[in-house]
Amino acid sequence: MVPNFSIPLNGLQQAGWDLDKIAHRIASQGQEARSNEEKGTPAVLDPAGDMVLLAQVENTAKASIRVLSAHDELAKDMLNLFA
Repeated sequence: MVPNFSIPLNGLQQAGWDLDKIAHRIASQGQEARSNEEKGTPAVLDPAGDMVLLAQVENTAKASIRVLSAHDELAKDMLNLFA
């Protein structure tokens, strides 16, 4: 059985994309809040929700790294069998 590195790599890639989306939303919320203040309307921000999403992205990345480490160890063990 050959370790499949594509699954954890895809998880890391997805975590990166999700982080970019969250960062863009946080930045655009700040711009939207300033724009709303100028118009005299209240700003609606959800920093707690953003922090939850960031924690989820962090957990996804950590899990993917653990899977990559396990795959790496498995690949090393398989190579040692043939050496």
